[in-house]
Amino acid sequence: MSWPLFFSTFMLIFLAELGDKTQLAVMSQSATASSKWTVFAAGALALTTTTAFGVLAGELIRRFVPDERYIKCAGGVLFLIFGSLMLREAFLPKTDRVIAEPKPLSHVMNWVGQLVIQQAAVFEKAAYEDYEALAARAVSPEEKAVFERLALEERWHHEAMMVAIASGGKDIEITSEMAGELPPMDELMHDAAKASKDVEHAIGHERAMAQFYRILSKRSSLPRLQETFGALAVAEENHAQRLIALRK
Repeated sequence: MSWPLFFSTFMLIFLAELGDKTQLAVMSQSATASSKWTVFAAGALALTTTTAFGVLAGELIRRFVPDERYIKCAGGVLFLIFGSLMLREAFLPKTDRVIAEPKPLSHVMNWVGQLVIQQAAVFEKAAYEDYEALAARAVSPEEKAVFERLALEERWHHEAMMVAIASGGKDIEITSEMAGELPPMDELMHDAAKASKDVEHAIGHERAMAQFYRILSKRSSLPRLQETFGALAVAEENHAQRLIALRK
């Protein structure tokens, strides 16, 4: 075995994989899995398999291009091109591009592996319980009527989610791609204590729920779920508008 070749190859692959999509995927699986060794074994096997493909591809190239000088020159040129592109990306002005701020990794991890309908049922239950509490301590008859109506409609939403779970229909697991679009969980959990001090909290909650359902409608493959989530998005936005009118 050529140890210099071994160590140079190890360091090249090790540094290239740090912070790469492969490592993030392994982190995502490990964060939601009970067996870390299973994730480790599967990830190691996947990397071994892709490395084997790379070695075989290199062997084929060597057969068709026997002169090592051409292979090394081609590899060097490719590295120079990629390096130049990275330097250009780092130092040239970016005025013509708008880069979206990435969602924190913890935000994505909180969502990955959750089941859509079960999670929606949790949010809707928190909402109708809080609106009932707000209605009970409302001073104005107008506020009381609005909170009671919102509580009733949120209870209907919760019951619809519970029926969907009880019917045995297959729930949808939230993927990392979907999670990156969803609002943070704390924006979706209704809080009567905060809402009683500032209606803005309740308005923000309703708008976050509307976005939650819009994303689910867009990501669902079943037409029935697309329609259901789309209707719920409209209903939650309507709740926000009623709260805005109440604030005025």
